[in-house]
Amino acid sequence: MGIVMTVPCRSYSALAFDGCPSCVDAALEAVEQAGMYLLGRTAPGLATQTTGPLEMAYRMSVRLFDDTDEELATDEIEAEQAIEAVSDYDELAEAWAETAQDDEESSSSMRLDDFQTVLDRLQLAPAGPRGVSGTIAGRLFGFERSIGRFEIGIAPGL
Repeated sequence: MGIVMTVPCRSYSALAFDGCPSCVDAALEAVEQAGMYLLGRTAPGLATQTTGPLEMAYRMSVRLFDDTDEELATDEIEAEQAIEAVSDYDELAEAWAETAQDDEESSSSMRLDDFQTVLDRLQLAPAGPRGVSGTIAGRLFGFERSIGRFEIGIAPGL
């Protein structure tokens, strides 16, 4: 019989990002969700469609770097969103909080709400009637300490 030793992620108990695979995955997912939120907020103003809900499809190429510019993780996702105008911002905030809570998974010791993003650059342009293209970039913090920076390349989806 062999002995299997596991080293638990220390991030949550130490309140620090330790760079383990599960914490890097949680950080990458937090950046992806922040990018999707920003697209949902900015895309309706860029779209040529003016009536009804806006159905968007796009590809996100996400890159996460540490403070020394070493690449921590990359991911490419295809996403679709149906965006409707919301007149009550309290209603929007409540819906966003419920979505973030529902999407939270227990596979990582760090939760999505342990991360904060600060935008440095938001460059989006219309790309057809249902899409946008451009770049979202900024800094990522975990437990109020800098983890590094992120870049999200946005391209129209299929």
